[in-house]
Amino acid sequence: MLESDKKNKRKCSVCREVGHNKRKCPDLMKTEKKTNTRKSPMVVVSVGKLHRKSPHVVNLRGEKKEDVWSKVDVYRDESVVKEERRVVSLAEMVRQANSQRVESSTQGASVYAEKLKVESRKKETTSARRKEKKVKTKKITFKSPMPYVLGLKSGIQKKVSSTLSSVIQTQKDFVSAFNFKRFAYSMVALFLLVAIPFPAIGYYNNIKNTGNLVVEQSTNAFMSLQSSTVAALNSNLDQAQYDLNSALQSFGNASSVLEKEHRALQFVAGVLPVIGKQIKSRQHLLVAGHHLALGNTYLVKGIRSLEEQTDLHLTDKIGILAAHLKGAIPQYKEALEELGGVDQKSIPVEYQESFDDFRLLFTAFVDDMQDISNLAETTEMIFGGSEFRRYLLVFQNNNEIRPTGGFMGSFAIMDVQKGKIVNLDVPGGGTYDLQGQLDTYVKPPLPLQLINDRWEFQDANWFPDFAASAQKMAWFYEHGRGATVDGVMAINATVLERMLSVLGPMVSMDHGLEIASDNALEVLQYEVEVDYDKEKNQPKEVIGDLAQQFLGSLGDLETVDALRLLSELNESLQNKEIQVYFSEDNLQQKLTSFNWTGQILPTAEGQDYLQVVNTNIRGQKSDAKIEQTIEHQALIEDDGSIVDTVVVHRKHTGILGQTFYGVNNVNYIRVYVPEGAELIDAGGFNYPPEDAFEVPEAWYEDDVDLALYEQEIAIHTKTGTRITSEFGKTAYGNWMMTMPGETSSVYFVYRLPFKLNLNETLDSDEKISDIIKDFTSEEMARYSLSLQKQSGIDSGFSTQIIAPDGWVPIWQTNDDMVLASNGAEFETVLETDEALGLVLKKK
Repeated sequence: MLESDKKNKRKCSVCREVGHNKRKCPDLMKTEKKTNTRKSPMVVVSVGKLHRKSPHVVNLRGEKKEDVWSKVDVYRDESVVKEERRVVSLAEMVRQANSQRVESSTQGASVYAEKLKVESRKKETTSARRKEKKVKTKKITFKSPMPYVLGLKSGIQKKVSSTLSSVIQTQKDFVSAFNFKRFAYSMVALFLLVAIPFPAIGYYNNIKNTGNLVVEQSTNAFMSLQSSTVAALNSNLDQAQYDLNSALQSFGNASSVLEKEHRALQFVAGVLPVIGKQIKSRQHLLVAGHHLALGNTYLVKGIRSLEEQTDLHLTDKIGILAAHLKGAIPQYKEALEELGGVDQKSIPVEYQESFDDFRLLFTAFVDDMQDISNLAETTEMIFGGSEFRRYLLVFQNNNEIRPTGGFMGSFAIMDVQKGKIVNLDVPGGGTYDLQGQLDTYVKPPLPLQLINDRWEFQDANWFPDFAASAQKMAWFYEHGRGATVDGVMAINATVLERMLSVLGPMVSMDHGLEIASDNALEVLQYEVEVDYDKEKNQPKEVIGDLAQQFLGSLGDLETVDALRLLSELNESLQNKEIQVYFSEDNLQQKLTSFNWTGQILPTAEGQDYLQVVNTNIRGQKSDAKIEQTIEHQALIEDDGSIVDTVVVHRKHTGILGQTFYGVNNVNYIRVYVPEGAELIDAGGFNYPPEDAFEVPEAWYEDDVDLALYEQEIAIHTKTGTRITSEFGKTAYGNWMMTMPGETSSVYFVYRLPFKLNLNETLDSDEKISDIIKDFTSEEMARYSLSLQKQSGIDSGFSTQIIAPDGWVPIWQTNDDMVLASNGAEFETVLETDEALGLVLKKK
């Protein structure tokens, strides 16, 4: 009975115990979460039948307009749709957009003449200059060129948008040409891609890992090649060969990884846009390394040949070196081209700086090797062959400046045959030895009559075109010695300093003097001008003694010193410290192509030109203390006319009474400009007294060459400036005199004989910068200036080109030119000839 009652009692559905139900189960009450018994605040909600829209709500979606063209059927040709795929690199577009920036400057500038007025400058140097009429200046405005940068940016954005639209249209055409067959092919291709086994991902990672090994091996190889080159040029051939072998081994290891292990996959990965650039950079790096190693092989072999054959003459050594350089230079150029395709980011970070330095230095190295090859080839042409040749060597002292570089104090006659110098004659009396031997009497140029009434050999270098002066030197020599020469070489005194820096100091026991690179000119100048044997009267005899020592030293030169000497001679030729002329046309044309003949350059139609030529007449050696600055301005007017202003400052830093230098610097200055230029104004001149000039005898003949090269046009009545036509240029000539401690300045204002074409449209196929390619259909104008230096003097030079109103510069030929909102500015030291260009665009 009790058991039956117990079975019939209800149990809790949670704990299965009797006496309570689920609602009062103690177990459930223990786990029950506490609830918040706080009542929520009452919220009154009003419900209205009508909803009023707020007047402040803006409909951003806009009203959907009906497309009236959507119902019009598009005409479709029945022919097969031509499909086209394009790959767009947005990253490359962004890089191009970021690279096209216009430089700006906030520095003000002072520019010269506008019309005829003259204005005071910021820095006055002498009281005489303050009294002089001043050139009124027009300032060049350096404002922020951001509006034009934004214009460029807008053009680039339009270009990107156009390209993207083309790609989208291509995709639309693809969709419109969809068919089931193409869909089936696509599904098969998709299946194959999905079915590619996962190890392919491992291969990709393996490529990236081995890529680092390739780059590291290649970079190490380049460092070895750099060491090999330096060792070879220093005649350390064992080290050079060791480094070369090390480089080749490293390149071989890198090539093995790419060619044998991952050749196919490297090709596929190279096509991919993500890693393709890195793959191609590694390939460029390897190819460049192989070319460089091959070039170094030629170089090391050539230098080893010179080391093994010690009994060769210098010209024979140069010939051997030239032959090996002909094989090395093409390899170096190929390597340089391949290095241009190497992305810096592909190089390990620890090597990036070293690699960039190497690439920069290697560029200069290739240029130097090409110059040395040209010089070696030219030396063979001058000294080679079995024919006997005689050359006139003229030594010019640039401390007494003359048109071709300096006063001709000494000369030598050099006979060569079969690549050897068979005789070198240096007259002890110098150029004055021919005074009593001349069989002709000609009138000198008018300025030279300040020192002589007869034109003689020592003053023969009157023409700034060296070929014309060289022919005149040869003419005087022929009329003095009765012999002809096959060529003329003018050598400035600075070349002696260069040679001594390679050969070392030299001692003349007979004359008791020692010369080195830092004192050679000063010591020799004192010896030949003051401390020579007055009874013997052979002041230039010491130069002959030193010349013999030079020849002996050249025969004993080590290979590394021979290379250094060739490099110094090449730089002398580039800087017009050495100028050459040969009667043989082929040889002369070859040297003219190297710009070693000192010719006045022809100019293209519509091109500006400037050369300032000084002639020291009775100023002793005072040019050693002269600092010259040339300031130029080209003002382009609204109709395209160009008014140029040239100001020449000469500062005398010598001390009054100082030997050789402390005297009045008397200078006849000529400014060469485009032929037909009209002189508007000039000033600042100081003339020698009229009674100081010597008058030629009435029976002296007029010189034929002088009449041919100098054709007088007029005399500027206001200033006495002589206007002549010479060598396809117009020349303005007048006098300057500068006392020690003072500065003198002269100016010339002239209008060019042509106008700038302000309606020019550049052809798209012209070789112009990418920055202006998008503007080839717009109004453009181009200004260019050919600037030549005078041999024997390195002048400071600055120019400012001012554009007409409404025009802005967008491109320049020289990176050192500073662009402004209305023009450009450029400043340099004239060590070589310069060519400047500026492209303007109408706003």
